[in-house]
Amino acid sequence: MPLIFLFYAKPLYLLIGDKYKETVAGHETYLSIQKSKQKSKSKILIIGDSVGKQLFDNEKKSDSINSLACNQAIGVIGQYLLLDNYLKTGNRPKIIYMVYSPTSFKNNLDQVFTYHYFLKPFFQKEYLGEFSRTAFRQIDKIPYLELCHEPYVLTSNWAPNYKNNDCINYTFLSPITREYLSKIKDLCISHNIDFYIIPTPTRESNKTMVKSFNKNEYLSCNFRKDLTVYLNDVIYLKDSCFIDGLHLKHPYLYKNLVNNLMAKARIHYPCKSSCGV
Repeated sequence: MPLIFLFYAKPLYLLIGDKYKETVAGHETYLSIQKSKQKSKSKILIIGDSVGKQLFDNEKKSDSINSLACNQAIGVIGQYLLLDNYLKTGNRPKIIYMVYSPTSFKNNLDQVFTYHYFLKPFFQKEYLGEFSRTAFRQIDKIPYLELCHEPYVLTSNWAPNYKNNDCINYTFLSPITREYLSKIKDLCISHNIDFYIIPTPTRESNKTMVKSFNKNEYLSCNFRKDLTVYLNDVIYLKDSCFIDGLHLKHPYLYKNLVNNLMAKARIHYPCKSSCGV
């Protein structure tokens, strides 16, 4: 019994007041969840992956722009859940920008990061009603699913060494992305909110891959116009501008480029509730 107490002493301490949410990897996701449930008067909302967060940090406060951008590991389903929270709280932004890297749309909840970054924060009773059959089928493949909220696991960075063995027959949009990008679009339409998908600066070495994306994967979707514009607007930078395959070395140098894309989208592709339909 004393050994069990010692084993759980730290996890139980970290559970008090949700301290673990500030110490674990992916704490930015917990912050975005918290912010998504708070009232805001901002007219512009940003959702997005970790490069979106580099450009529009969710830790910074602004009266005009509210950022929930966190990381791609939560998938587009996670972006939808954040937006759904935000609107259910009563917030009514006029514009929503999804600032996303071209390669992030391929996430199908099939990554080694899914357990820690998606299941721990979102595999909760309050969200399960928003999970599609496709999402549940994918999640069921992940080992130790039932332990993701066990105190020792939840408050640590531990995750099983999961390897996806699915046959991938898509180049750009995963099945879960297709479902939940459509849901995001529908949510914006139903609330009469302008919605734009904005590309983050991308490595020059990825240009051939991005140009080869199969457009048939989205031409029948309600967001086809959004992605057509998105792919045409991708800005390519030298590989030396990146610290890895995705993240920018000096994101502040390129924020104006992204702001210009946002302004262009508003002027040349006015949405209202009909864009992409």
